[in-house]
Amino acid sequence: MLDSEGLPHISPIFHLPEGCDLNEHYPHAIRSLLKKILPKDFFRDIQATGLPLDQRAKLLADHLPVMHCSPLHEPPTNISFALLARLRSKTCRFFFEMVTSWLVPGTGLNNVLFYAADFRIPQFGGQQVYTICQMIMRVEDPEELEQIRRNLPIIEAEILVGVRSAYHARRILESKGWTADQQTAEIHERMAHLVSRLPNYFDPDVFTEMQHVLVMCPDPFKAARDCRHLSRIISVFYLFRRTLQTAVARSPNKRHLMLKLYKVGVKDQNGVPGYRLAMIAAVSFLRDKEVLEERHLLRAVRRHFHKARALEGSFLSNKRGSEHIATLYLEVDKGDGTEWTLEELKTLERQLPSDLKDRIEHPMHPVFNPRNEEEIMRNILTLGNQIKYVRDLPQLHVSFDEQSYAHLYFTVIMARVLTEDSLSVKELFQKGNSPLEYIHDRCRRIGMLRRRYPKEATVFRVKLAKEDYLREDHSIDIYKARQAVVAEVARVAGEIRDYNGGMITKQNELLRAVRGLLQKGGQVNNFLLENFFYSLTPVIMRSVMEPAALCTSYLMLLEAYEQGFRPNESYNYRCREDSEFLYAVVIADDAVVRSTLDDVIQGLDIAPTSLATSYVTFADTPGIGYIYRCDSVQRRTAFQEVIKTTLTNLPVA
Repeated sequence: MLDSEGLPHISPIFHLPEGCDLNEHYPHAIRSLLKKILPKDFFRDIQATGLPLDQRAKLLADHLPVMHCSPLHEPPTNISFALLARLRSKTCRFFFEMVTSWLVPGTGLNNVLFYAADFRIPQFGGQQVYTICQMIMRVEDPEELEQIRRNLPIIEAEILVGVRSAYHARRILESKGWTADQQTAEIHERMAHLVSRLPNYFDPDVFTEMQHVLVMCPDPFKAARDCRHLSRIISVFYLFRRTLQTAVARSPNKRHLMLKLYKVGVKDQNGVPGYRLAMIAAVSFLRDKEVLEERHLLRAVRRHFHKARALEGSFLSNKRGSEHIATLYLEVDKGDGTEWTLEELKTLERQLPSDLKDRIEHPMHPVFNPRNEEEIMRNILTLGNQIKYVRDLPQLHVSFDEQSYAHLYFTVIMARVLTEDSLSVKELFQKGNSPLEYIHDRCRRIGMLRRRYPKEATVFRVKLAKEDYLREDHSIDIYKARQAVVAEVARVAGEIRDYNGGMITKQNELLRAVRGLLQKGGQVNNFLLENFFYSLTPVIMRSVMEPAALCTSYLMLLEAYEQGFRPNESYNYRCREDSEFLYAVVIADDAVVRSTLDDVIQGLDIAPTSLATSYVTFADTPGIGYIYRCDSVQRRTAFQEVIKTTLTNLPVA
C-alpha cells in the first residue's frame, strides 16, 4: 500500500541491524528525493491501473531514467541535481562525472553534497533494483550560472542516454575526453571482462600485455583512439603472442607470422576523421637482430596499392627483451581519397603474409676488404693489352669494393687511348653532373700506339647510395648496382667495353627475356623470379638456357606453391615433359630434401650441361626445380623414379 503522500514502501538491498538509525533515515531520504523527482500521484496512477506486479514494474521502468534540477536562482546559490534510474554498473559515477566536469567545462564546481542509494519497491516488482542520486553544487559566479543554464539541456540529455546504456556512457565520456587515468581504468575493466568471459583464451597475464602496450604508446596515440580501439589492439597482441609462443615451441626452426586487417575510424594529425586500414602483425624471428618495422609493412602494402601511406604516429612495435617474437601495429590509408573495400582487404589478407616474410631485414655490417694492389696492377696490364688500335673502345673493369651503412663503393679501372682533346676522367664526371661520387685514386701511362697516341689507365672509386639497390628482403643487389655504375660511366665517357661484365651482360639479357615472356601472361613477382634465376646451377645455365624452358620451370614452382601440400604429405611434386626437356618441381616442408635429392641424382651420372637446378625459398618453404635436357625415354623415366622414391620415403608431416 502507498502511504499518505502516495509513496510506496522502500526496501533496502542490504540487511540493517535492529535499532540502527539508518532503518529510519535510509527510506525517508529516498522518499524525499522521489517526491522531488517524480510527478505528484505518480505511484497512485500506476497502482490505479490494477496491473500485476511485473507489469507495474515494466510501467515504472518505461518512465526511467528521470533527472531533476532545482530552480536556478541568482548566485550565490545552491543547485540540486537528482537522478532516478534502474541499477546499472557505474551509473552514479557517470552522473557525478558529467555534472562536475562538463556542466561548466574547465571549472570544478564546488560539490557540497553527494548522496546515492540503491533500493527496491515491493509494490512495483520487488526484484528490480533502483538507484537514486543527489548532488548539491555551490555556485558563486554569475558567469558559471549562465553556463549552467546554457549547458544543462545538453548535459541532461547525455546523462539520460548514458544511464540507459553503459556503451553509450563510455562513448559520451570518450568524446568529451578521458584523462589518462580514466582511460587506463576503462581499458583495465575491459581486460578484466575478457578474462572472466573467455577464460580459455585470456589469462590474467593479459594485464602484463596491457601494461607493455600502454607504456609503449605515446600520449598522442592514446588520445586519438578510444578505449575500445586500444583494448582491441591489446587483446589481439596478446592472442597473437600466445599463439606464436606455442608455434615456436613446436617448430623452432620455422618462421611464423600472423596478420589481422580491419577498418578503423581514426583522426589524423590534423584532427580530420576517416577510416583507415589497421594492420596487426606478429612475427617470430629466426636470428638475432632481424628487423620488421614500419617501412617494411608500408612497402608490402604499396606493392599492391602504390599510393598507400601510413598515418603519422600510428606505428607500434612490441618486442620484449630477448624474446624472438614481435607484435606490430600500423594504420594505412590508400592515399587517393577513397576508402578501403572488403575485396581489397581480402586481397591483402592473401598476399601480405608471404610478402612480409620476404621483407624481414637482416642488418649487414660494413665490409672491410683491403684492396689487392697486385690484382689492380694485373688488371691494368690486361686492359692495356686489349687496346691495340686507335679506334678501340675504352676498356672498363668494375669490381665491388666496400659497403658502409648507407653507401656502396666500386673500384673502376678505365684504360683508353688519349687524343689531343681528351679530358681527364675526373673532368668527364664533373662535366656530366654525375650522381655518382667520383673518388680519384691514380692515373698513369701504360704504353703508346704508333709512337704517337698514349694509352692511359685511370683507377678511381665511385660511391652510390645503397638504398636504391635494396631488394624486398633488404639484401643488396650488387648486380644491379654494378650495372648502374657501368651505365653511368658510359654516359659520361662515351661508348665503352665492359671487360669483366660479359657474362653478367649475358645473364641480364636472358633474365630480361624470361621476364618479358612472363609479363605477357600477367604480373610477375620480380623478387621470386630473381631468386629463381640466380639460383640456377651450373652458373653457365644463367647465360645459355632457353628462356621458354626457364619460364616453364618458374611457373611450375608458382603452381606448386599455390597448391600447397597434399593431405598427409610433407611435399608437393609435379612433373612435365616436352620434346626437349623434362621438368620436375618439388616443394617440401623440410630443407633436408634438397641435399637428399642432390645425392641420389648425382648417382644417375648426368652431364652437368644437361641438368639445370634451381633452389628458392618462398614463404619459408623450400622449392627445387629441375630442367633435364634429354631425349632418352629410359633416362627420363629413371630420373622421375629416383625423385618419386626419395619423396615417398620422407617422414609424414
